[in-house]
Amino acid sequence: MAKAEPKTPVVFRDTAYKSRSIVLANGTTHRVLHGHITAASPELIAHLDQHAEFQRVPVVRAAA
Repeated sequence: MAKAEPKTPVVFRDTAYKSRSIVLANGTTHRVLHGHITAASPELIAHLDQHAEFQRVPVVRAAA
């Protein structure tokens, strides 16, 4: 079963670098700043999920 596309961006923590550029196969470039990267596209999320140096940051929701 395919993963559903996220409705909100996913934040990842980069455990290896504080700053770098990620270039995907389709040519899009994404930046890691201050050790974090926010991913909204399914391609970028899949790429980051496949690399051990990127960890998803848990979403903290405020109580209503």
